[in-house]
Amino acid sequence: MLNVGKRIKNGEAPVMCFFGDSVTHGEFEFQNGYKESAARPEQAYHSLLKKQIKKEFGVDVIVINAGIGGNFSDDGLARIQADVLDKKPDFCCVMFGTNDVTNSRKGQEALDKYEQNMKEIIGKLQAENIEVVLMTPGMLCSRGVKGFKGGWWFVHKYYESLQRGGKMDQYVDVMRKVAKEKNVPIADAYAEWKALEKKGVDTTAMLVNGMNHPAAEHHHIFADKLYEVIFG
Repeated sequence: MLNVGKRIKNGEAPVMCFFGDSVTHGEFEFQNGYKESAARPEQAYHSLLKKQIKKEFGVDVIVINAGIGGNFSDDGLARIQADVLDKKPDFCCVMFGTNDVTNSRKGQEALDKYEQNMKEIIGKLQAENIEVVLMTPGMLCSRGVKGFKGGWWFVHKYYESLQRGGKMDQYVDVMRKVAKEKNVPIADAYAEWKALEKKGVDTTAMLVNGMNHPAAEHHHIFADKLYEVIFG
């Protein structure tokens, strides 16, 4: 059990930060002709976790949603001081990679940069004695989805190629490697998605925008894995 879990069980209400991209921010289906995503952070995994903690322990933890749509790990590193460290959380869950993987066309250089960014993010959190958990993202689309038009069709097909070509697997493996090297726990939601795929579940149908945003009803996968890590 993590220290934050022990504190919650003792009746304390720690400050819990969730640091990442659009999935953390709570963005779902596209609207306005694919120009922007519908943001409903109250349905995102951290909100589900907060509700579960309240139900189980009667504690209202304080949640900082530090997710920003479209962010790469570079962006996270650039804003970590203002958006995370200055707010002095007790705990921080970090999930980047869904956007970073789109740099795969740059090859090993991009993968190495992602690894370095993740290490620096963890290092900055640990230097402030903030308890850290890494969380792996969900899967991207692995088949074609109808309805995309113009440039969005090409974006969709690119995401499909990243998942089918094993690029998302590579980035998740880097996150697992970083977690091991930095000695931080990992909530491996991606492994859960892959297990569902292996069972024959159409994981692409679990993506509300057909590309990379899990539907609200599947955010429980992230919340459940975090709960297991925090209180396990």
